Amino acid sequence: MVLKVKVRLKYSQNHIVWLFRRGRGLTGLKNLGNTCYMNSIIQCLNNTAILVAYFCNGQYLEHVNRSHSTRGAIAEELAAVVRALWSGQYRFIATKDLRSEVGKHQRAFRGTEQQDSHEFLTILMDWLHLDLQFTIKPPHKESLGASELAWHEYTKSKESLVLRLFYGQIRSTVRCSVCRASSATYDSFSNLSLELPAHASRCTLADCLKLYLNDEMVPGWNCPNCKEKRDAAKKLDISRLPPVLVIHFKRFYVDPKEYMCNAYRKKQTYIDFPLEDLDMRQFSLQCPENQIYNLYAVSNHYGSMEGGHYTAYCKSSVYGKWYKFDDHLVTEIPASEVRSSAAYILFYSACSRS
Repeated sequence: MVLKVKVRLKYSQNHIVWLFRRGRGLTGLKNLGNTCYMNSIIQCLNNTAILVAYFCNGQYLEHVNRSHSTRGAIAEELAAVVRALWSGQYRFIATKDLRSEVGKHQRAFRGTEQQDSHEFLTILMDWLHLDLQFTIKPPHKESLGASELAWHEYTKSKESLVLRLFYGQIRSTVRCSVCRASSATYDSFSNLSLELPAHASRCTLADCLKLYLNDEMVPGWNCPNCKEKRDAAKKLDISRLPPVLVIHFKRFYVDPKEYMCNAYRKKQTYIDFPLEDLDMRQFSLQCPENQIYNLYAVSNHYGSMEGGHYTAYCKSSVYGKWYKFDDHLVTEIPASEVRSSAAYILFYSACSRS
């Protein structure tokens, strides 16, 4: 599977010149009534080079799956949007058909109320994976390790380019404090959702990753060895890193003082994250070549839970410059402005090392 991903990544880079001839990819998106959350995510995905090539050259048509509940319509509408954004014919476009299709399958995205870009991204990734599935030859289970076996059980030999690009895997290990026996389970993810250090006005991405992977005490765990409830330590490890690593910061939380009112507040913590050479080797169980990542897009959130606004910062694969996508407005920005306390979701792509 990894080799196929690398072939596709190389294939997409060969299409950058073709995309340049087709258009600049600097087209805005009209706000259709608090749809900035959707616009922000679409622009981030529209700067994922291999996904753009996949949609623009029509290869996705070979994989459209009509048996899923959305019958391939989400993927088709997103493909139409991506092709329009790269056509070079428009200053901005309206995504009415995509929004309508999304609303058919998720009521929250149907109206004009502001929604969460992270929730939209997570649901969209699952839809696209199911819409674009293809079947692969199942491996021999006897030859698979625990991580590979869990991955096979999750995919059930049905994969997609979206799965191969964006999905990774987490190993969760629970260890008994008395007999030291442990139990490991594996879960897939399309993005890593990280807590921020408490009461910190500034932190680093490494701080958030360490906090996510630190041991957590679990009281009353049913130890399979002791046959009794024991205190245990739960440890998370990244067992599979995807070629495109998406990281979400948990900025919104319920204020404990207003718990009964379910009042959400936002952490304005400034997070220092690298634009280039994010080294994930210290945070992962495996050590392949592609564990160094470069940032190419950010979904930003400004304001509060009650009244906020989403934008996107994206690095053009054609021009190598950063641009701000604020609904229908697209403007160039210096790289020094990419880091801010508004950063909500980061998009990193793996870079090869010779």
